[in-house]
Amino acid sequence: MAFFWHLLKPLKPFYDMRKFLVILSVLFFQTINYSGAQEKWTLEQCIAYAISNNLDLKITSLQNEINKENLNQSKRNLLPYVSLSSGASNSYGRSLDYTTYEYVNTTQFYSNFNLSAGIDIFRGFAKQNTISFQKMTHLAGIEDEKQQEYNIAFTVMEAYYNALYYNGLIEIVKEQKQLSDLNLEQTRKQADLGLKAKSDLLEMESRLAKEELTLIQTQNYYRTEFLNLKQAMNIVNTADFEIDLSTPEIGVSPTEETTPSEIYSTAMNFYPAIKAGEIRKDAAGKNVSIAKGSLWPRLSMSGSYGSNYGSLKGNENTLSFREQVKNNANQYISVSLNIPVFNQLNTRSDVKKAKLNYLQAKTELEQKSQELLNEISQNYQELESYLAEYEQLVKQVDYAQVAYEAAEKKLAQGLISIIELYDSKNILAQAKSDLLRTKLQYIIKKKTIDYYLGKPVFEISGINE
Repeated sequence: MAFFWHLLKPLKPFYDMRKFLVILSVLFFQTINYSGAQEKWTLEQCIAYAISNNLDLKITSLQNEINKENLNQSKRNLLPYVSLSSGASNSYGRSLDYTTYEYVNTTQFYSNFNLSAGIDIFRGFAKQNTISFQKMTHLAGIEDEKQQEYNIAFTVMEAYYNALYYNGLIEIVKEQKQLSDLNLEQTRKQADLGLKAKSDLLEMESRLAKEELTLIQTQNYYRTEFLNLKQAMNIVNTADFEIDLSTPEIGVSPTEETTPSEIYSTAMNFYPAIKAGEIRKDAAGKNVSIAKGSLWPRLSMSGSYGSNYGSLKGNENTLSFREQVKNNANQYISVSLNIPVFNQLNTRSDVKKAKLNYLQAKTELEQKSQELLNEISQNYQELESYLAEYEQLVKQVDYAQVAYEAAEKKLAQGLISIIELYDSKNILAQAKSDLLRTKLQYIIKKKTIDYYLGKPVFEISGINE
């Protein structure tokens, strides 16, 4: 035997290599399976994707770029304008000789050029006010974009938690169905032994069929909410999309010692919709100043330099190009003053409309502020209600669980009917369902109040800035 192993010893490196390749192949395929596994999206990932792919938000972002360019151009309008013009012609037959200003009957070439520039010295501060107006418009657009991002985030969060709720409800229904299967099997055995009536068995089979229908309906509700989530995210590739279905762990505790009025005062300092309204109100005030600028006189200055060159066919006395440009040069500088006297009262009408637009923007800001206070008050009241419901539902679930376990024992002893057992089981399922729903609703309201308080709500870069 030792002799046989001595003969195989030179082949040992070959077998070691084969063993190494097998292990390497196994690790490779395990890596592929791991990397190919579906990644479960968290709430923050869903929100980040929705913000990056929302078309309405992209339109708002493009509009902000337009507003920025309008701002930059309003600053450039303070610069003087400069223009250069030139022309050339070749005439045949009778024409004016531009060198002698006499009519001749021969072929003539003529060219001219002109350089002009001008600048507004005073226009009632209209250009300066226009710069301020465009800057405010741009800043208001940025606040609108922030508000839109938060609206998308809360929409996705609500759809995400709705999906979590119905997924949790599926688990509750499955758990109840498993209990029904166990009770049905036990009752079937007792019925075969004559310890239970056939009517009890039929009643349990009927109840089980109803629970199976409830499970199907709940699964359909989950699919609907899952579809709503994908639509809110505007997700394109839905084949590998799967969310993290674990219920978020968050401490349910009494609300902070604050009032809706205090929350409102804090929100007024940063809430994007309010800031956008305040900026637009100020922009409307600048628009009034722009309109009033048209009532002022306008003072501008301009200047020009030009010359020309001409030549006649067959005329040997034609001056050179350089000499003609020098001799024919002309230049001027002018200062213009324009005083508005009467233009059918259009300017005063524009001023009046600008003032009305300012009052309208001011009223809209007051309306948004009132709506914000109402929203905060309602969300604060709902947060306290969900907290009270949650604390009571925790007790109810505990009591219902104990009651159901006691009902199972009583049924085994023949002290209660099948209907009474199912009533106890349904109370337990309803309590668990209400507890899950209340917890998720509490989380949504808690995040909403935290948002009004200026706290970071979502762990997404950019949205909390």
